[in-house]
Amino acid sequence: MMKIKYFLVFIFLGVLVCTNPLVGQNYNTKKKAPTKESTKFTEKLWYGGGVNLGFGADEYTSVFSLGLSPMVGYKFTPDFSMGPRVGFSFSNYRFKNQSKIDKIATFDLAGGVFARYKFFNVVFAHVEFDLTRNQYAYYNNLTRQLEKISQNGQDAFVGLGYNSGMGSFGTELYILYNLIADQNTISQPFEFRFGITYKF
Repeated sequence: MMKIKYFLVFIFLGVLVCTNPLVGQNYNTKKKAPTKESTKFTEKLWYGGGVNLGFGADEYTSVFSLGLSPMVGYKFTPDFSMGPRVGFSFSNYRFKNQSKIDKIATFDLAGGVFARYKFFNVVFAHVEFDLTRNQYAYYNNLTRQLEKISQNGQDAFVGLGYNSGMGSFGTELYILYNLIADQNTISQPFEFRFGITYKF
């Protein structure tokens, strides 16, 4: 009786050993369904930009400024994105110099990278680092003319914003604080921005 039990156990184990490679071979011959969806690089991009328009005047001076700041973000996740941002700004100054009007134009350039994290669908955190080249107009008392000087600098912004819209297009408003603002100038470290986004 014991021999029969051992014999049955031996047969059972032999069947398992022999059929296991066949099962594995049959499993390997089946084609696996693709689990990853191929996503194009451009499908993860979103676009944005802002337009700055300003005008100011007093008794002796007037200035008109126009700026454009396009940006492109790549979505590493649906909520987190990074990308480049550039800025161009043109300003035209007019200064009343006794009986004549002096004019001068300045150009400001900025370029850098930013990162954003979106939460609650409409609120986002924004960090940004820029290299800047700004031109400033001033009145030279020696030459009695308007002149300009150029200055290179850096900006490191952190802030929060709000983005809303319908469909792929949206509008945004955000406030940034410059962590490395020059303390020896009268310029404020805060910056307000308004822009339009697509697929954000």
